[in-house]
Amino acid sequence: MNGLIQEISHTPVMVDEVLDWLVTAPDGWYVDGTAGTGGHLAAILSRLSPEGRVLGVDLDAGSLAVARDHLAADLSRVVLRQGSYAQAALFLQELAVRECQGVLLDLGLSSFNLEASGRGFSFQSDEPLDMRFDPAHGRPLHQVLLHLTPETMADILARYGEERQARAIARAIYNEAAAGRLTTSGALAETVRTVAKGPLADRSLARVFQALRIFINDELNVLQTALERLNGMLESGRRVVIISYHSLEDRLVKRFFVRESKDCLCPAQLPQCICGHTASFKVLTRRPVTPSSEERALNPRSKSAKLRAAERL
Repeated sequence: MNGLIQEISHTPVMVDEVLDWLVTAPDGWYVDGTAGTGGHLAAILSRLSPEGRVLGVDLDAGSLAVARDHLAADLSRVVLRQGSYAQAALFLQELAVRECQGVLLDLGLSSFNLEASGRGFSFQSDEPLDMRFDPAHGRPLHQVLLHLTPETMADILARYGEERQARAIARAIYNEAAAGRLTTSGALAETVRTVAKGPLADRSLARVFQALRIFINDELNVLQTALERLNGMLESGRRVVIISYHSLEDRLVKRFFVRESKDCLCPAQLPQCICGHTASFKVLTRRPVTPSSEERALNPRSKSAKLRAAERL
């Protein structure tokens, strides 16, 4: 595993900003719901006292194995669990932790996913077309594609990738999958290139791969579930920090924070509140925090990152 660690270089995004917004109780329990290989988790530990603890959660067993080696010197203060970040509250309950003092979700793909998982997350690789974060559950993408109609596939590409050529690309994918030729990420990339050509082809490739990854992992529903569970796991006065990388995720996070910061959700024309809703969060970031120009230059993968933070009331 040490050789693998040396090969994988994942730079966590906006580390200082994450720590400044997140850590308010150095002796507390924190949740890194997207632990990956442990970059943010190690940084959180550096801000905590010897009594502080971090629960690290990730769907990818390989990422957690790398994280375990990265964090070897601090494992007495870390608990690692394989699973979805939407399960974090359950993991805390198993640890007899009623409420935690901070939650971090970094929704981006890790370098491990892109470079070492061997599951076809990148259009620049030629690997089995799987795209599941947890290959122990569900079916790989190349099998699922066999059961999708061109119309369903086009809807996936348009909804989750906001791809303008969704119909034409979907038809090409459908034909190749039906012919049994779409089993690797390289084959998928070549199929997309038959439709998306010229200098903007890579943008379409990124959108198609994003859309299919979101679909196969049900990412937006998982995120919505996790957001709804924050209220029950976070101590009053403590914070959640979420980093998103595309508009679909950011929109979900923004809408949740805005809704949960209001004492009433009734239409404005109603003379009095009948919904019974009460605010549970205070929005801390009126606008999303983005990486500095220096960080964007040093870490190009951070360019699209947006950080939002809120405090539990």
